[in-house]
Amino acid sequence: MGYPVKVQLPEDAPMMCGPFLQGVGRSMLRLSGWTLEGRVPNDKKILLIAAPHTSNWDWIIGVGGLLALGIKLTYIAKHSLFKGPVGWMMRVTGGVPIDRGSAQGMVDEIVDQFSKNERLYYLIAPEGTRKQVERWKSGFLRVAYKAEVPILMVSFDYRTKCILIGETAVLTGEIDTDLAAVQNYYQQFQGKNHNS
Repeated sequence: MGYPVKVQLPEDAPMMCGPFLQGVGRSMLRLSGWTLEGRVPNDKKILLIAAPHTSNWDWIIGVGGLLALGIKLTYIAKHSLFKGPVGWMMRVTGGVPIDRGSAQGMVDEIVDQFSKNERLYYLIAPEGTRKQVERWKSGFLRVAYKAEVPILMVSFDYRTKCILIGETAVLTGEIDTDLAAVQNYYQQFQGKNHNS
């Protein structure tokens, strides 16, 4: 794929859209000055995490990147966002509404989705909010442990205007250690409104 997308995808990656919508996504990125770089590993099941998440602009830029790649993934978002044209676009691009007041079973629900699907890319924003937090929610790690899937770290860096599909997290199985390591990785990236 040409500029602004420099990403290696597996040949059998699950695809959501064809060349027309990929062109729309590339245009969205080009017009906003963003690039998309990195490599998606060959694993059939991947838990992607995206950070820093400090602004609603992250979703708009992310949709441009998602369309530009054309890959099919599932992501969760606050149920109140699923209204009108924005809600329609969120559903079309793989969004699943959640009620944060009753999100206790979310880890098991996502693990169940991994077990039911032969191939699944699932995206979570581990900060759980656009506000700055010292310690991220650890649910994404519990999903990875229970579903036995790799965590692929995706960043939104407003300093370089790059969505980077970065490293696969090295997990020890110890939540505090792994959470600290993942959060430390993201310190190099700058969110729109503050550093993660």
